Amino acid sequence: MDSNIPRWLVLVLGILLIVMGIVLFFTPVANSIFFAYFMSALMLIFGGGEIIYYLCRHDKGISGWILADGIITVILGALLLFIPGATIPGMTILFAMWVLFTGVIRLSAAFAAKDRGSSDWGWILAAGILGILIGIWFMFDPLLTFISIGYILPLAFIVQGVSAIGVFLSTDKGSKEPA
Repeated sequence: MDSNIPRWLVLVLGILLIVMGIVLFFTPVANSIFFAYFMSALMLIFGGGEIIYYLCRHDKGISGWILADGIITVILGALLLFIPGATIPGMTILFAMWVLFTGVIRLSAAFAAKDRGSSDWGWILAAGILGILIGIWFMFDPLLTFISIGYILPLAFIVQGVSAIGVFLSTDKGSKEPA
């Protein structure tokens, strides 16, 4: 298997998240059932992509933080998908946990990338900080989050997409790997 496929997978996932974020800005009154299933599927795909990326590249010094983020994302996506009658506040809290955990992991990954000498670690750091702030906001104000989800959700998707692209950019085809 071509070793660049997992690297390109991260780029494609990042672009898809950004495109979906932009599309969602134009549909602020989304159906809550669609929201739940779509978010669950996206989290499962994104988390699965990170796990595949790690498994295909771990022998090249890639950090376990990407694996941890993938596992957490898959678990939270599966919880959303398989909890019967999940309420909107429950979905908001689980989504907030995902954004917050991913932000913390990206923050740690940024410093690991910096230690490895990556010049693009700042993008991962910025995405991590922004993810943490959005996740905290989601956690402490689920009602306002639900009311404004039509505009906050797209922003969170865009942040996650930019973060994935930051991981792609901090990876070169040689020996250096992102955190």
